[in-house]
Amino acid sequence: MNKIPFKLIGMAIAVVLVSTAIYYAVNTQKQKSIDTIPYAQYKVQNFGSYDDFNSFLQESPSSFSSDYLGGSGESLGSRTDDVVEMNLEEKSSDTGMDADYSDTNIQELGVDEPDIVKTDGSYLYVISNAKLYIINAYPPENADIVSTVTFNESYAPQNLFVNGDRIAVIIQSYHYRDYPLKIQDDTISSDVINSEWMDTNSVYIYVYDISDRSNPVSIREVQMEGYYSNARMINEYVYVISTQYRYEPVLYAENESSYIPKISVDGVAENIGLSDIYYMDAPTTSKTLTNIVSLNILDETEEVNAEVFMIGDPSIIYVSTGNIYITSVSYNYDYTLMNDLIRDYVLPYLPNEATEEIETLDELSLDEYQRMTVSEWIIQNYADDMSDEDKQTVANQIATQYEKTIIHKINIDQGAITYLSQGTVPGSINNQFSMSEYDGYLRVASTVHGWMMKSYLSTIQSYNNMYVLDESLSIIGQLENIAVGEQIYSTRFMDSICYLVTYEQIDPFFVINLQDPEHPMILGELKIPGFSTYLHPYDETHVIGIGQEQNLVKVSLFDVQDVANPQQLSTYQIQQKTEEYYWSYSSALYEHKAFLFDKEKQLLVIPVSVDYKESAYVFDISEDEIALKGIITHESDADKIDTNESLKSSYWMGDYSYSIKRSLYIEDVLYTISDAMIKMNDLVTLDEIARISLS
Repeated sequence: MNKIPFKLIGMAIAVVLVSTAIYYAVNTQKQKSIDTIPYAQYKVQNFGSYDDFNSFLQESPSSFSSDYLGGSGESLGSRTDDVVEMNLEEKSSDTGMDADYSDTNIQELGVDEPDIVKTDGSYLYVISNAKLYIINAYPPENADIVSTVTFNESYAPQNLFVNGDRIAVIIQSYHYRDYPLKIQDDTISSDVINSEWMDTNSVYIYVYDISDRSNPVSIREVQMEGYYSNARMINEYVYVISTQYRYEPVLYAENESSYIPKISVDGVAENIGLSDIYYMDAPTTSKTLTNIVSLNILDETEEVNAEVFMIGDPSIIYVSTGNIYITSVSYNYDYTLMNDLIRDYVLPYLPNEATEEIETLDELSLDEYQRMTVSEWIIQNYADDMSDEDKQTVANQIATQYEKTIIHKINIDQGAITYLSQGTVPGSINNQFSMSEYDGYLRVASTVHGWMMKSYLSTIQSYNNMYVLDESLSIIGQLENIAVGEQIYSTRFMDSICYLVTYEQIDPFFVINLQDPEHPMILGELKIPGFSTYLHPYDETHVIGIGQEQNLVKVSLFDVQDVANPQQLSTYQIQQKTEEYYWSYSSALYEHKAFLFDKEKQLLVIPVSVDYKESAYVFDISEDEIALKGIITHESDADKIDTNESLKSSYWMGDYSYSIKRSLYIEDVLYTISDAMIKMNDLVTLDEIARISLS
């Protein structure tokens, strides 16, 4: 068989290919046995001094990362006032403890998740328009705003928690200042050198005493550095996570002084001790700081805890009742590692000429990118003779060294934060629902896309895996090569069962048995059109799916009583009234807190965008049927341009304020919330009862 090998001529910025026909025999070497390549385990340890910490920060990253230094843009310890506007009318202090009301849709029982809306059965607590509204909500006939907290204009309230008579509001601050650019060029004016950049920001946690709902009192202010990432509340303890990046210090720095992480409590700033700053000694670790702060929302005298971790760029955060799991996805390209893997696992399939050309490449004076590019050409030129099966086998092995997720396990107990262990799984994780802790094991669903090997071996397919990790995060069970050529769109763990949806052209719905952690196995599979991005348990034998089919939102109900033969019992596809635009969208596809479900009330509510407006679609749902009950919108007839056109407050007109974001119920009243309004409707008839404007 004739091949055209690559003749390499080393140049600084280019490689010339000289074509020469060479005849060689087809490679008949038998497939090399591929053993699992173990992942490295890295120590997580403290710095000996702040100088060591700063030296580590200023080291150039050894990978293609976008790190930048995260110093605090505004000084910690400077307390910022908020404004409280009060309605002085006497209000009831009843918190509705005995009322029947819906909670935030969460993943783990006992682990509350922050949201823009909370209720205690009598009051609503709403973040909208950079304000906190406290609303006397039930009974709806008497509903009104009892107090409003207006925050500084540089503040962006993100989420809140409610615990009895306390509210914790999580705020992202934004701050700008001029950075003098260090550049050795007298010809550039100072106007060019000085440039305004958004500095690394701070996260504030404001705790309010709301014993008197008409007069919330700020009782604690905690300031941490970085960008808000996520938060949880377990019993009375709130855990807030921020991400702090790294500017290159030689580019933007006002002085050469060292940086020390800080936290401020009630206006008093403190350095975070060296014993509370951790780093992972991996050669390619980014300089990103992950900050975790814990505080007791019910006891403002209890000490605030703060820990700093340099464990890579955080990706997905999952929290159980006892642990925080933070993932860091590695996509770093290491030519030396790739070259070694190519030699070990690819070249044995290829003729000797390929090995000779790779060795010639190593002798040339080329930079890493040039070496990578030329090595891809060499392998491509000879890999056509490999079978697709051999290509996939080799690609799977090598890809797992580049597409891998490091999982860090951090114990949380009554506010204490303790790093425990790390583990690594091949591929990337879709979202928090791709992880679940059960009986001391962590179950993880991941997808390996094979992107790195596609440039070498072309037709490489993605595949999906299920891993079971023990308490030290070592893999003890695995189920690999699920739905080859597809990727995970949704996962839901229910005790020892996992429901998994992958997608490429159709939607395979898998039922996976995890009862034996060391031997997970597929019990059943159902193939249907479209895909689901969120799965929610209806009961022990039924699962609700929210997804899309042909660009239209689809709600599905699955019967999983016979795990070997799951069935789709009912679907409802949300279509437009006209065929001019054939699409619909729901924020519940990717935000589970927008999903409202109650089995006893046979109630399902999701916000849906159709014709560029967001409305609440209310469904009747039983164990065998989904039916649309009605649609609630926040736009009034007065907003309409005419009966055939979209509303002035629609997406089409660029106004999102009337788009419904959340829904909840108290007793027999359905509440829908947008930035502009709270509307109350009868839960049975859906007739409007009242509305409150949020200005």
